[in-house]
Amino acid sequence: MDVMTRATADRWLRRYHRGGTPRLRLYCLHYAGGSPSMFRDWPALLPAHVAVEAFMLPGRDGRFREPALERMDALVGALVEALRQQPDTPYALFGYSFGAQVSFHLAHALREAGLPQPRTLFVAASAGPSELGHVPGVDETDEELVGYMRSLGGTSSAVLDNPELLDLVLPTLRADLRTVATLPYTPRPPLAVPIHAFSGEADPTSANPELMAAWQRETTGPFRQTVFPGGHFFIDDALPELAAAIGADLDEPAAAR
Repeated sequence: MDVMTRATADRWLRRYHRGGTPRLRLYCLHYAGGSPSMFRDWPALLPAHVAVEAFMLPGRDGRFREPALERMDALVGALVEALRQQPDTPYALFGYSFGAQVSFHLAHALREAGLPQPRTLFVAASAGPSELGHVPGVDETDEELVGYMRSLGGTSSAVLDNPELLDLVLPTLRADLRTVATLPYTPRPPLAVPIHAFSGEADPTSANPELMAAWQRETTGPFRQTVFPGGHFFIDDALPELAAAIGADLDEPAAAR
């Protein structure tokens, strides 16, 4: 890989693995308005041979000055190119909320490009694409959007109560929400990869366990669903258990799946 290609890949990926040569890569996508830093503690919770690589999207962290993307096709196209430049190592995809929908469309785009499919698609806190429905926060006022964020938890009051921080956070959050909201569901041939869906039993959004079960329609492979105590951000309390479930799946021989 030449220097220019490596720089392009590095622009889209933040690597959190512990060093050495990984046998499997877990590419991760955060929730709307989030950043790859939510995955920084994951390497210590997963098998040592798994490299955690989180997508770095425009509009946050080191790419803060770039406008966030608002179209799924543009975002997924860029991610396909970033993965095309990665080493030929088996991989899985994980997406949380907004990231679950992006991971789903990314898997389809990789298939259409003739590239290797993920070993597993892990999706959390987002309804199956056929049941997604209205995406809250897209058309609401800033005040209504902040109120919705408070109801979900997961965002510090230090952010929600600070107008200057909100001015920085809300545009990227809205862009992420529009990316999902402006792409109507179109039935496509199901993926042929295992899907493991994770949900919070008390999630007040359209990501409740019943609607999360709709992910089964999107694969001809095995489907699993794990429900944790908690709401939309169940990950705040259940990260060790979530990582253990992912690690167990990734350690399972492919022939047994």
